[in-house]
Amino acid sequence: RTMRARGHRAVAVLCLVLAFSATLPIPAHAKKSRLPKRFDRDVLCDACGATVVELDVMITKTEKKKGRGAAIADAMDAVCDDVYRFTAYDFPPPKIQKGCFAILEAFADEIETTFVKRVSVEDAKHGVCAEACEGVDQETKKKTSGTAVEETYVDGAPYDGTADGEL
Repeated sequence: RTMRARGHRAVAVLCLVLAFSATLPIPAHAKKSRLPKRFDRDVLCDACGATVVELDVMITKTEKKKGRGAAIADAMDAVCDDVYRFTAYDFPPPKIQKGCFAILEAFADEIETTFVKRVSVEDAKHGVCAEACEGVDQETKKKTSGTAVEETYVDGAPYDGTADGEL
């Protein structure tokens, strides 16, 4: 009888240890990423932001006619299809398009939930893209419009055309 009590006590202690360890946060480096390893993180981060922005544009255009739920579903089905949708981002459109498909595959549920909640685009990008942008320095990331812009200098200083006077 004492042997059985020891066995029950050992099982109870083991259950308590497992229950306690389940409540501890998992370190970021120990979490299994849902993102494909073959993608550059900078591309995935930009693709995630592009996907969220383009989804918002598509949903906004069609939700009055289709209803919010249908607009979200239709946008999620089509957002990655047109490579020309991604010309205004930091990387070549084919790379952003491939990243879009990867982001949708990895985060479809989170993306749908985010748009159902009607959060702002910036909040959506922050929430949905947290994993994709982990380790990417977004502060120094250049933001381009997809076209080359030549900077103008006057007397050795950048000139944006807003100052009074003639050149």
